[in-house]
Amino acid sequence: METQQLLHELDAHISKYDLLCHPYYKAWSAGTLTREDLAAYAGDYYHHVAAFPAYLSAFHSRLEDGETRRTVLRNLADEEISGRAHSDIWLDFAAGMGADCDTVRSSQPMDSVANAIAWFRNIAATGTRAEALAAFYAYESQVPRVAEEKSKGLKERYGADRKTCGYFDLHKYADVEHSRVWGDLLAQELEAHPEQREAALAASEQAAKVLWEVLDGMEARRMTVV
Repeated sequence: METQQLLHELDAHISKYDLLCHPYYKAWSAGTLTREDLAAYAGDYYHHVAAFPAYLSAFHSRLEDGETRRTVLRNLADEEISGRAHSDIWLDFAAGMGADCDTVRSSQPMDSVANAIAWFRNIAATGTRAEALAAFYAYESQVPRVAEEKSKGLKERYGADRKTCGYFDLHKYADVEHSRVWGDLLAQELEAHPEQREAALAASEQAAKVLWEVLDGMEARRMTVV
């Protein structure tokens, strides 16, 4: 019951920045983004996707041997070792929207993406265990819904093929389990350190806010393109 109450509180904080309510993702679902918009999005957001294993690695390196460390390692293996790296699968999406993959890899992300990368790296490397777990939960708990809606929009509005949608079709299932695990680990951590609860909730909300601001950057660029 305590875990469910915690998840309810986390979700309430995260829902203040429900990504599917952002104008950019609403435009995606409606099919009003251009392929050029989506190619630019894919090129910038690639850098966050590619950096996610580094966030996990930074957190993993701080942990003593135990359940949390082993779980983070399994998540890292899912992202980077098992099959294709998820960042490479993301590039299938970029290519499907017309982006050049070599150009994407060598590019620099826009400021809002760079800020998100810096924030997640910092919370993973220097935040408390509870704060880092809450941040990972905030990120991966939104992914299944967002990924499903993105895939649907790509197929229905842009005629995207299975390969182009592969990243989203994978993550609408994989991150259901990942977010459940983060929530369980956070509940265990807060049972041992209940004084960290408010800081963890604040970290979850800030993580959601940082991701929302990534979309603010995407939307601002879209609105300024003539």
